[in-house]
Amino acid sequence: MKKLFIASLAVLFVTALMTQPAAAGVGVKGGLAMPKLAFSASMGAPALTTLKTPMGGIYFGLGLGLFSIQPEILYVRMGARMESAPDWMEDRLDYIQVPLLLKVNVLPGPISPTVYGGPYGSYLVAAKGVSYISGVTGSTDIKNQVKSTDYGVTFGGGIDFKLGVKLSAEVRYNLGLANIEKNPSAGQWVKNRCLMVLVGVGF
Repeated sequence: MKKLFIASLAVLFVTALMTQPAAAGVGVKGGLAMPKLAFSASMGAPALTTLKTPMGGIYFGLGLGLFSIQPEILYVRMGARMESAPDWMEDRLDYIQVPLLLKVNVLPGPISPTVYGGPYGSYLVAAKGVSYISGVTGSTDIKNQVKSTDYGVTFGGGIDFKLGVKLSAEVRYNLGLANIEKNPSAGQWVKNRCLMVLVGVGF
C-alpha cells in the first residue's frame, strides 16, 4: 500500500508538470562564494575562516508552471583560510561545478519568491596552497593531494523579477558529500562547504 501511494504521488507530480506550459530560457549569474572546509572529528578542528571569492557561470531553465528545472555550469573556488595576523595561508580549490536544480515558484507573478534544491557534481581544475608568512608570499601546487571530483547537494532560495528581462537574487548553500582528500587515513575525511550569494540575468 505504501509503495502504491508513493507511485501515485509520483504519477500525479509528473502529470502536473506535463500539463503545464513549458518556457525555456538561458541566463548568466555571478556573485560571492564563501567556502570553508569541514574535517572529521579524528582530524581535529583547525581554526579556519571562510574565503571570499567571486564566482559565476551560465544557467538554463525549463519552466513548467510552478516548477522549473535549472541546470547550471559554474566556476567556483572552494577551500579555506587560516590566519594569524599579519600571516595567513589559504587552500584554493577551483572547480567547474554543474548543479541540477528543481526550482519551485512559491508565488508566481512578476515578483516571485523561489526555493530550490538538487545535486551537483564538480571537476577540479586547479588547486594551490598560497601563503603570506613573515612578509614572504608563497604558492604551492597541491592538486596531487585533492581528488579530481566532488559531489554534494545544494539548496537555497531567492526572488525572481520578471521585468522585460528576468532578474534574480538568491542565497544558496553547498553541502559537499565527497571526501576530497586523495589519500586519507582510516576514518578521516575533508569535505567542501560553501555559502553563495548570487545575482542573475535571464533571457
